[in-house]
Parts: sequence; structure tokens; C-alpha cells
Amino acid sequence: MAGPWDFGLALLVDSTAYPPDLKAIHRVIPGLPLAEAVARVQGSWHVYDFDDLAQGLAALEEAPEPALLLAGADGSHLLTDPDPVQLGRAMPPDRSDRWNSLNTSVLTEFVLPVLWGMRDNEQAVRIVHHDTDAAVQLAVRTGGTAVILKPLAIEDVLAVAAGGERVPRKSTSFGPKPRTGLVLRTFATD
Repeated sequence: MAGPWDFGLALLVDSTAYPPDLKAIHRVIPGLPLAEAVARVQGSWHVYDFDDLAQGLAALEEAPEPALLLAGADGSHLLTDPDPVQLGRAMPPDRSDRWNSLNTSVLTEFVLPVLWGMRDNEQAVRIVHHDTDAAVQLAVRTGGTAVILKPLAIEDVLAVAAGGERVPRKSTSFGPKPRTGLVLRTFATD
């Protein structure tokens, strides 16, 4: 028998008048010290070292995708140009080229499992919505590494969806969002 949990609530927004605003969702890997995280990616990525977060963020903004910024108490490290052979072996062959090129896909399928020996799940990876300072502070408190990402391009998200795929978990934070209390849903079915 159908119940209220079988129905979803949707908010339709005119994307021409109010285009989607995408924000990045950063990762924090507690217990993986920054120096160890960087050492494990050597030979798989080009690594550029920066003394402070602001320099690393500026370099990340200019870097072609896929690119990641590893950050913590001891500075930041920009990862660019992953080794194409290693990357090709790690990425799922049943996914589209567009999906395989997303920074979140590369992180989820290559960096986390292959280079760091973990999966992108709630137990191993903490999520920080679009606040780089908060991500770095959490990494420092947990003896870990912050992985700072650029937001996905709306064109990439739409192309992946049009191909029948979903972007990896926690790839982007969409806006506009309805104000709390603006849209309500009752669980009554009659």
C-alpha cells in the first residue's frame, strides 16, 4: 500500500530568471595528517606547495579541472594534472567521460580509494559546505586533511543528469533554496 513516503516534494524555479547557484562541498579526512596525504599522492599528481591557504585558493581557482587543494595546519598543496594512466585505471569504465572528469568523481574513485585506501562515506569523510576556513579548522582539530574543491559547473551537472547519471554523493550545494517554512508538506494522503 502506498504511503506518504512514496511521494516527493518538488520546488520548481524558473532557471532563466533565477539560474542555479552551485557551491562546493569540501571534504575533511580526520586522522590523515596533511604531510601523509601529500606524500601518498606524489607520483600521481603534480603537487604545488603554498605557505598559506589564500595562496592555495588563488592557485586552485586558476587551475584546470580536475584539481584539488589539500590544506591543514602546515599550509596547502594544489594537486593538478593527475597521471592519465593511473586515473584511467581507477575511473569506472561504465561511466561517461563527463562523469569521470568531475573533481568529485576523481576524488571519490581515485584519490580516496586508490591513493589513500578509503571510501567516501560518512564514517571516513566529513563534509563541510562551501566554507574553506571551517574545513581547514576541522582538519586541524581532527589531525587530518581538508580537501578543498571548486564548485561543479552547472553545465557539467546538467550534462551528467541528461545522460542518466548522478554526480557523486555531496558533489554540490544547489541554490536557490526555499526559505524554511515557505513550503510545507503534510503526511496525510487523503
